[in-house]
Amino acid sequence: MVSVLRQRLRLCPKICIALMAGVPAFVVYAITGAPTVLYGDGGEFQFVPYILGIPHPTGYPLYCLLGWVWSHLVPIGDVARRMNLLSALWGGMAVGMVVLLAMRALKPPGSLSRGAGDITPFILALMAALALAFSPTFWSQALIAEVYTFHAFLTAALLWAVVAGKRIELVALILGLGLAHHRSILLLTPGVVAFYILRRERPKGSLRLALVALVLPLFLYAYIPLRAPHLPYLRVPLSPDDTLVLHPNTLQGFINFVLGKRFGGLLDWRAIGPERAYMVGKLLIEQFGWGGVTLGLVGLVALSTRRRWDVLALTGLGYISIALFNMAYLIGDIHVLFIPSYIIFALWMAAGGQELICLGRRLHPKATYVSAVFLALPLWLLLTNFHVLDRSQDFTAREQWVRILSLPLPEGAVLVSNDRNELVPLYYYQLVGGRRPDLIALYPLITPEMQDVGLVLDRALASGRPVFTIKPMRGLEVAYRWVEWEGLGKVEGTYEGANFESVEVAIAEPLMLAGYELCEPKEEGELCIALYWRVREPIGEVLHSYVHLLDEQGERVAGSDHRPGGDFYPTSLWKPGQLLRDVHRIKGLKELAPLPGQSPGALTFKLRAGMYRWPSIEPYGHTVEFTVVKRGDQASAY
Repeated sequence: MVSVLRQRLRLCPKICIALMAGVPAFVVYAITGAPTVLYGDGGEFQFVPYILGIPHPTGYPLYCLLGWVWSHLVPIGDVARRMNLLSALWGGMAVGMVVLLAMRALKPPGSLSRGAGDITPFILALMAALALAFSPTFWSQALIAEVYTFHAFLTAALLWAVVAGKRIELVALILGLGLAHHRSILLLTPGVVAFYILRRERPKGSLRLALVALVLPLFLYAYIPLRAPHLPYLRVPLSPDDTLVLHPNTLQGFINFVLGKRFGGLLDWRAIGPERAYMVGKLLIEQFGWGGVTLGLVGLVALSTRRRWDVLALTGLGYISIALFNMAYLIGDIHVLFIPSYIIFALWMAAGGQELICLGRRLHPKATYVSAVFLALPLWLLLTNFHVLDRSQDFTAREQWVRILSLPLPEGAVLVSNDRNELVPLYYYQLVGGRRPDLIALYPLITPEMQDVGLVLDRALASGRPVFTIKPMRGLEVAYRWVEWEGLGKVEGTYEGANFESVEVAIAEPLMLAGYELCEPKEEGELCIALYWRVREPIGEVLHSYVHLLDEQGERVAGSDHRPGGDFYPTSLWKPGQLLRDVHRIKGLKELAPLPGQSPGALTFKLRAGMYRWPSIEPYGHTVEFTVVKRGDQASAY
């Protein structure tokens, strides 16, 4: 009984220090956190746990189940706000766990084990944890409904259990829970194995029970096939003959989903090189500044000189594994996957501070008292990043979708965007708020065969439903009869069957000029001409088109050139068989006199049209010359 009491008394100061870091971090996250619904994955994780749904691969079943409990039991704000606060909570708990990890991993050497020096490990652990807490990437993920602060907590807990010599069953259980959440926790296992080898002692506990503890959490993935049949948003009935299946609830579909096969093509080990290594260093400096990075490197060297091979192997191999994997993983938001490596680096910063104080004590016995100066680093990060990261006034997604859902959209309309992230709030309002469940959201890669916005629009138009884009997408009018409507875009069809003056001249093997027509000018002295391109083969590159006005000698006197399709539908997305309308406006023609022999009030124009590559200005294929006539305000062609 006495020994248990002593153990609790020894543990209490550590818990208090952990709370000194975790609670302020949580408060800061709660103050600066997003107040309501969000775009992207943050918005997805606001509604999926609440309805026991299935998010994008790899499913995150543990997070979803915990999120369901939290979102139903915590009566704070709307569901979106509750899920944002859950990330803040896990963020604070991760910060507190880093304190426990640092105090256990960095046992003070003899020079710090006497008198007032006993407080130094606590201060350094506090510094490391708060520096992580207020680093921009970690902080940003604690403000929104995301999986990364929970992943950080499990990462820190696993490292703590290993260095604290906990039973192998506990280590295996934490690893299993990590695998039921975010499988990148496997990147820590080389360091864990090396730690036990260098310790030259058998871990406490039963390996058989450890295997059970490791495997048991993986059964949470059964949640995915069990819930899939009950989630209507995973099957989208576009028409009686066309249903999109977002998640095939088959054995192979389950395996592909859990293993993240969808993202397999983004892992390229050949990408590892100087450019990606520079990215790793740049991101690290952005987290802790040059001072923090220097301190961490000092700590890394100190672990070596003090022969802490076990901790060095655990953290060093873990850091290298994470960095190499992320260098090869070519996703857009790769920066968030570095968070576990920042936990390790924060540990090195604590080791660096410890080493500097050891050196200081050799110069002066009371140097330990200045250890509090290291707290200036997290304070600087807090003050620097507060206003940059503050999302407490982020109502953008809510304002946009409240407005869209208030519009008189036709029953069963299809809403399209080129960006899946922009459509996520619609799911939240439909599945959590019950608003406009008749509307259908479509975006590129909603299913594997719908690779771009053109294929999405073609599929939507084929359904016979009304089709709208959720924002002005200028450039789509090159392929679709698209008009602005109440701040959105209304897609009325394609140009098949359009009347135009036929030319039918191939300028290159993949592309031909089918014809042209004169269109209504917007101002005096303007010639508006629409070129009709027909695609015979995929073009595979972004081209610019031009129309030149020629004089009698065939020299250019005026013209227009641009990138047809703009950013939303450039030539690289044009499909074989498509007819595309490319409008050019040639200005300044009021200063031109009629050519000899022309009737009064009529102008005959000789034009040259073609394509070129940008930015090389290299001609693409051949040019086409033709003649048009403009009579007063009337435009005609021959």
